[in-house]
Amino acid sequence: MQRIGVIGGMSWESTAEYLRLINQGVRGRLGGLHSARLAVGAVDFADVEALQVAGRWGAAGDLLAAEARGLEAAGADLLLIASNTMHEVHDAVAAAVAVPVPHLADVTAAAVTAAGLSRVGLLSTRYTAEREFYRGRLADRGVTTLVPDPAGREEVQRIIFEELCTGRVEAASRQRLLAVAQDLLAAGAEGIVLGCTELELSVGADDLPVPVFPTTTLHCRAALDLALG
Repeated sequence: MQRIGVIGGMSWESTAEYLRLINQGVRGRLGGLHSARLAVGAVDFADVEALQVAGRWGAAGDLLAAEARGLEAAGADLLLIASNTMHEVHDAVAAAVAVPVPHLADVTAAAVTAAGLSRVGLLSTRYTAEREFYRGRLADRGVTTLVPDPAGREEVQRIIFEELCTGRVEAASRQRLLAVAQDLLAAGAEGIVLGCTELELSVGADDLPVPVFPTTTLHCRAALDLALG
């Protein structure tokens, strides 16, 4: 079993889900008392969020790249950036280490195309919805992405940062997320991508009448495929 390195803390609520899903996956595949071999690093999300707001993506990339080098030195055989939004700096992280850094958008695109779909709605932070690093990578792999209107993007952003990242899972906000998703379906989306690692704390695959692509779960499965060979 290879050692999986997790660059977490963005937020720690979803990082905890990464650790749970990876360990559950190892137990499910190997049985018995097996658990994952992990190297975990965590940044202070307050620092990262300030860099996001300021548009200082280069500095954020330097921060995560340093964390990646530390995890590689600690014996990680592959690395996960435990955040959709911070895949904006994936290339900087991947360039800093010699081990694989599976890209969440690649994993997501593979799941969408395997389901026979080519047009999905994206629930995510405003950064992921509006910047090209994620949607463009999906497009390169044959997946067209629809995003909420400006009001919808702001509402999803608020729910993620003010509630889910602080451990609050509100029933009313869950209904609002589903309403935004329904708007995307009405606009022609064939499925919904939960494109923020916290969203699986609120929305599940059974909540919508179309395929739902939970990126945290998909990322963990892809890591296990690599780690367990």
